[in-house]
This record gives sequence, C-alpha cells and structure tokens, in this order.
Amino acid sequence: MPDNPADKSSDAVSSASSRILILESLVPLAVEQVGEQATAMIDRLTEALFRLSDQSVRPAEANLSFNAWNHLKKNATQLQRGIVGSLGYALLREIAALDKGQTPVQAMDSSDLSLVSLEEMENKVLIGNIGQAIELNNSAALVALNIRISRLLQREEISISQNPFRPGVFLRAVFEAWCKFDPIPESHRLALRLLRPEVFLDFEPILEQLNGALVARGIVPDLVEAYRAGKVDRRAKPTAESERRDLSLHNKLQRWLQNGPDGKGGGSQRPDRRGAAGPTTPGTINNALLDYLTDIQRNAVNASGDPGGPAFSQTAATLRHIPRQAPSGSMSAMDQNTIELLARIFDFVFSDHNIPDEIKGLLGQLQVPLLKTALIDKEFFFSDTHPARRLLERLAQSGLGLRHDTGADDPLYKIIEQIVDRVQQEFDQHLGLYSEVVADLEAFITEEEKTARSALKASISEALREEKMRQAQEAAENDVAVRIETGEIAGFVEIFLETQWVRILTLAHSVAERKPQALEKALKAMDDLIWTVKPKVSPEERKELVNKLPSLLSLLNAWLNAIKWDEPERVEFFANLVERHAAMVRVPTELTPGHQIEIAVNVAQKASERRLSKRAREMQEKPIDQFVHVVDSIELGTWVEFVRNNGVRIAFRLAWISPLRSRFIFSNRQGDDPFSFTAGEFASALREQGAVVMPRESVVTRALTEALKGAAPDRTDPAQYQE
Repeated sequence: MPDNPADKSSDAVSSASSRILILESLVPLAVEQVGEQATAMIDRLTEALFRLSDQSVRPAEANLSFNAWNHLKKNATQLQRGIVGSLGYALLREIAALDKGQTPVQAMDSSDLSLVSLEEMENKVLIGNIGQAIELNNSAALVALNIRISRLLQREEISISQNPFRPGVFLRAVFEAWCKFDPIPESHRLALRLLRPEVFLDFEPILEQLNGALVARGIVPDLVEAYRAGKVDRRAKPTAESERRDLSLHNKLQRWLQNGPDGKGGGSQRPDRRGAAGPTTPGTINNALLDYLTDIQRNAVNASGDPGGPAFSQTAATLRHIPRQAPSGSMSAMDQNTIELLARIFDFVFSDHNIPDEIKGLLGQLQVPLLKTALIDKEFFFSDTHPARRLLERLAQSGLGLRHDTGADDPLYKIIEQIVDRVQQEFDQHLGLYSEVVADLEAFITEEEKTARSALKASISEALREEKMRQAQEAAENDVAVRIETGEIAGFVEIFLETQWVRILTLAHSVAERKPQALEKALKAMDDLIWTVKPKVSPEERKELVNKLPSLLSLLNAWLNAIKWDEPERVEFFANLVERHAAMVRVPTELTPGHQIEIAVNVAQKASERRLSKRAREMQEKPIDQFVHVVDSIELGTWVEFVRNNGVRIAFRLAWISPLRSRFIFSNRQGDDPFSFTAGEFASALREQGAVVMPRESVVTRALTEALKGAAPDRTDPAQYQE
C-alpha cells in the first residue's frame, strides 16, 4: 500500500531526482510572486528614470534616461513578460548547478572578474552590492530557506551564495530582461544602477512563500527548535568518508577482540556483533568469572565510604589485574582482549584533561559494571547507541560543565554520584538499567537547560539588538557606497556621507520596520544633498538650487541634531557646503562644451580610481583561516575552554547563536555569568589561544581510535591502505 501522500517529510523523499523536483516545484511560486509585483516595480523604475532625466547634470545621461523612460512607459507589459521568462530560466539553471555541485552561475570570484570586460565586471559588482543589501534586509528568512533547502537535499549546509533563490539571481534575471527589452546598450547599466532595494522587488513575501511551501511538505517546520538544537540534522546522511572510517574501525575492533593487539590471536570465537538498530540481548559469561566480578563490584560498593576509595577509582590497573586473579579456566582469549580494550578506553578517559577529576573518580567506579556489560555484550564497543556506552558518554560530556567552585555540592555532581551508586549496586545482567539512569540524567539536564534559557533572555535580546544594528549599519554603508561610486560627488561631501550620514541611515534602517517613512526621508535628503553639489548647467537648475536650499539645510541640521553631531567639523562642513553652492550659482550662464567634457572626464577618472582603490583594499583583506571556519561551523552546546587573564582555564557552553551567526553567547550550565562575542572576536580568541574548542566527538569513539592505533593491520582489508 503506498504511503499517505500527506506525509511529505523530506526524510521520506526516496531519491536525489525527486528531491530536485521538489526544489524545482518552488520555481512557479517564485515566478508568480514576481509577476504580482512586477507592475509596481516597473512603476518605481519608470519614476526613477524620469527623475534621473530631470536631475542629471550630464546631457547625454539625461537624454538616455528620458528615452528609456519613454520606451518603458509605452511597453511596460513587454518588459514584464520578459522578466517572468528570464527569471524562470535563471532559477532552473541555478537549481541544476546546485544539483551538480557546480559553482553557482552568478557566484564568481575576483579571478573570474579579471577575465571579463570592465563593463561586465562593474555590472557584477553592482549586482553583488545591491543583492547584498537585499540579503541583509531579509537575512532571517534567507537563513531559514538555506536550512530547509539543505535538509531537503540532505546536505550538511548550503550558503546564501549557493541558494538558487538568492536576491542576486532575481536581479540578474531582471537585468537580462532589460537588456533584451531596450536595444540601446548604454541604457543597460543605467537601469541596473536604479534597481536599488527601494525600487526592486519586495523580497519578504517571496521568501515567505518559498519557506511556507517547504514547511507544508514537512521540511523543518519548527525552525526555532532546530536553532535550539544547534543543528538541523547535519548528520542525517553520513558522508562516504565517515562511512569508510566507521567500517575501518569496525574491522579493527573485530580483529582486536578475536586476535588481541598484536594480531597473533588465540581466540576462536567471533564477537557477538548484532545490528545497531536491533534489540540488544545478553550473551553468555562464565559463571565463575561472573561471580568473581560481582564480588569485586560488591567490595567496591562497601569500600565507597573509605577516604582512599577503591584502588581502581582513577586507574585501569585493577582491570588489568583481573585476568591474573580470575578463577582458572573462567576466561577465554576473547575475554582477556575485551578487558584490555576496556582498560585502554579508561586510560583515555582518565588522561582527558577536559573531564574534571571529580567526574573521573565517579567514572572509575563504573569499570567493573561496564566490564561485565562488555563481556556479556560486545555491542558495547560497536554501537554508539548501546545503553551502557550512552551512559559513559553522557556522564563524561555533562561533566564538562561541573562547577569547580561548588565541587561535590554541585547538583550535577550529586545526580551523577547517585547514578554511579545505583549502577554499582543494582547492575547484574539487566542492560535496561543503563537506559533508566540515562533517562534520569537527561531529564535533569533538560530541566537545567530550561532554567538557563530563561536566565539568558536579557543577553539574547541585547545580542539581537546589536546584530540588528550591525545589519542596519551595513545597509547604510551600502546605500552611501552605491551613490558615491560614480565619482561625481565632492570630496568633503563624500567624507560627510561616509561618516555622519551613515550614522543617520543606520538609525533609519534600524527602525524601518516600524517607521519606513524615516528611511525614505533620510535617503531622499541624501539624494537631494548630492544633487545640490553636482554642476548646474542651466539657469533653471541654478534657480531650482536656490529654491531648495533653505528647506534642505534645515532638514540636514534636524537629522544631525538627532545623532548629536556637535563637533567643530559640523561648522566646517556647512561652511564648505555654502561656498560650493555659492560658486555654483555664480558660474557662467551656460557651461561651454569643453568645460562639460572636462567635468565628465574628471568624474570618470575619479570613479576609476575609486574602483581600483576598492579592489586593492579587497586584495589586502586578511584571508579566511581555519579559525574563521571553526566559528562558522561550531554548534550549539559545544563547550569552549577560555583562558582568563590570571591563566586560569574555565569551560563555558555555547548557549546561543544569532540568526546570522554574527553573535555568540557563552554561559555556564545554569545560564549564569553570560558573555558574548562577535564572530570576529571569537575567531581572534581561538587564533590567539585564548579559547580552545573542546571535542564534541564521542569520547568512547576517540578512545577506541586511540586504543586501536597500535593494532596489527589486516593485510586483506583494503581499508587499511586508505587511511
């Protein structure tokens, strides 16, 4: 009987082709959304072209924009059809590239840019800048879409540059549609310059529709829970490399248990290897050996009150002593190999400096119960879901958060101590006991995490505010950059825009959701200021300048008062501005053609110098190193050891990651003493060895890998030659 069609979870998707079909099914939704918005976007572009034709100081540009405006006004429907067709093709092309693992069509590095014409390079840079601004305005929804697409395709993660539905793809599609729509080549970059975020499509409903379609198929419906877990099923599909490592480890374990560390053997039995997904049932153990181990376990319980404690509390010597003291004939060669392998696991645990000594002492008391378990069921070594192994893992991992200032009074220490006592006293051959105590430990940890999340609310709110302000600042810097890149603006005005007006735009962007009119007014004031300092060719333009100045100067001063810019530089700026305006009003009635050409040449030279300087700065930027990659991939719940100024090392848990992964909050288990790092600060701390990420990999797996390093290789196993 076929599956219920309503069950559309991504995990149920049976093949790569069907997963790609689901992704392709989003294309009509995106195209439909763009079709609904196309008329409004074209109206905004039409208005921008007319405004440019009216305000441009360059006659050629004014004439070009007027003709483009006239063509668009008469043939808007033609452009709309072209956009829809171009977008559908572009999205399918991007999905095909993602499916094949190719570099996205639009994502090209600096080496790619060097192979194309200057005009094409400028187009790519401009599309990248505008696209980045749109990404910043819709970052949370884009990150959510990235996560859902990566889950759908069963990939560890995809970046925004790989997302087929990123803003740059839509921008490129609209630009290509315009190039086909208007045969005048000079109008192509003109239109692209005008497709700023406020003119372009509203991306919020597009992303909402795409995310909603994936949620309807059961693909990461609870994104909040996914963030809280610190990952979105990143391990859902093991990589070929991890599968090969697992197979190699499995083969080594089999050889060890059969033949011992030197490979010379003596054991004829095969380990009781069952499938990890199936039930774990007890095997057999010699009764005399079982009685002997039970006596040791009972003696350890009775000696627990002794200040010296059992001799094996933090050493595996007692385990290694068992084969010499056990009843004669009670142990097979495989039993002896099992004891040595478990002893090596505990050697590793006791040498791990990340595990507190108090926890090591408690773990040491589990050696005999775990030995009985391993002798009964060799699955302990092979399966990381074995209940006894899960207990050892959870105790070691949770112990990382033990508070050194409380020691045995820490509630976590007390519950671990109770669990160890219960296992020592109650374990015979019933493996279900381990599942019960693991459930108790996890219930305690879950309750602590709830308390910690509540304690971190204020810190998280502050970090979100900081991230939002940083987003706003980046958007503001982009708003200024796209306006001054032409080289037409006087130097003192450029400095003013890049220092003071960026602050105003940052403030406006930060409140744009509640007060969109504030951002519109701040952008218009900037555009008006820029217009006033551009050359005025005709008497009509100079008259318009004189009429606009009083209200503009009043508005500029009001904005500057809002950011409390009262430094002497403010007086100097307005003095320069007045002088510039006065000079423009006093120029001859008409600029000579030669003067106009001179101005145009100077502008072009300045724009070229700006582009060259920008590329030089980009080439000098610090390359991304392994510490940046660590920050990019670190998961919630990871413990990080920080070195204080006095040299003391203390561990804190990564308790929260912001949606853009630009802020990280660390705290202890209870959420006390929280502190935050930006992504750059965290990478610097790792780089300067002020912080060290503790391993998240299973301690038993690491112990087994270390224990088996010296094992004799199996020359018939091809995996041996691939490591």
